[in-house]
Amino acid sequence: MDATTAFVAAFAVTAAGGVAARFLVRAGAAPAQPVPDGSAWRQTHQRRAATYAEFAEPADQISHILETWPALPPAARQPQRVAAYEHLQTLGHRHGAVLLDGGPHVQAAAQQLRDECERLVRGLDLHAPPGPVDESVRGLSMPFLRACREYLDAESERHFGLRRPAGRSLFARLAR
Repeated sequence: MDATTAFVAAFAVTAAGGVAARFLVRAGAAPAQPVPDGSAWRQTHQRRAATYAEFAEPADQISHILETWPALPPAARQPQRVAAYEHLQTLGHRHGAVLLDGGPHVQAAAQQLRDECERLVRGLDLHAPPGPVDESVRGLSMPFLRACREYLDAESERHFGLRRPAGRSLFARLAR
C-alpha cells in the first residue's frame, strides 16, 4: 500500500470514528425528556371532579326546594326559604373554587347556574297560591354538569389518551 492510500484510509477511519463518537456523545448528552406523571394528573382530575360535584350539590338542594315550593303549606315556607338562601350562600362560596379549577365553558356554566339559582331563590313568594309540584326546575344543575363532564373528558383524552366509556360518568351520583 502506498503512502497516499494509507493516509486516505487512516483519514477515513478517523473521520468515521469521529462522526460516530459525536453521535454517541450527542445521544448520551441529550436532555432527558420528563416522563409525564400519570398519578399527579389523576389526582388533579379527581380533585376537579370533586370540586364540580361539591358546587352542584347546593344547586341541587335549591332545585329540590323550588320543586316542592308550590306544594308546601304557607306555614312551612319560611324555613324552606331560609334554607334556600343558605344553599345559595354555599353556592357562592364554592363558585370561586370552580372558577380556579375549570375551563372557560365550565366557568361560564357555573356563573349561569349561580345566576339562575339566585334569580329563582329571590323570586320565592311566601304568599304564592298552593299548587302541584313544579318539575320545571328539576335538573337545574345539569347544563353545568354536562360542561364539567366535557371538560374532564377532553382533559383525560389530552393527558391520558383515554376516552370515557359510553354510559359512565363521574357525576353518576348526582344524575340520579
